[in-house]
Amino acid sequence: MRSFLANLNSRLIIINLMAFWLFFYAFQTLAFLHDYNFLYLPSERMMRLNLPDRRAIDMNFIKQAGNFGLLAAYVIAWFVANKKDWHWLNGVISFVITFTLCYFGWFGWSFLHTIFQAPEKLFAPTSMWGYLAAGFVMIALGLLLLLSKRVIRYIDGPNSKNYLADKGKKKPKRTR
Repeated sequence: MRSFLANLNSRLIIINLMAFWLFFYAFQTLAFLHDYNFLYLPSERMMRLNLPDRRAIDMNFIKQAGNFGLLAAYVIAWFVANKKDWHWLNGVISFVITFTLCYFGWFGWSFLHTIFQAPEKLFAPTSMWGYLAAGFVMIALGLLLLLSKRVIRYIDGPNSKNYLADKGKKKPKRTR
């Protein structure tokens, strides 16, 4: 049991949580483009009032798109963890925590949405380009967290083979 718990990496879990958060809300943001004309065109206002079921279906699609984004982020994180010989349990823990927090609405979108939707402000309100910009920026940040070599070195920490090899080398003293 001790060796199983020794495989847990808190740094990896936290980085995965951040990347999963970004992917979840990026896919939700991009899902607003699914039925964009119905949801946002002023000429469709009467249709929105007359077809509440269609609006409910669209909102359900947006919520499910977040789950698909979470699944996509988990698959990417699993491939990275497999390549770096990290234990699979770290990704599962991150996935379960993220899914649970998103299900209950406790994942902090209400606090951070103004920051991550800032690229959307470059365009007209509820613009198609604004949703694309915000979604792709969040996906890019999520990929950066999952694939960046600097982040991977941080996750490995002092247990890394490269860290131990570099620590053994002493830098020459500076002379005048």
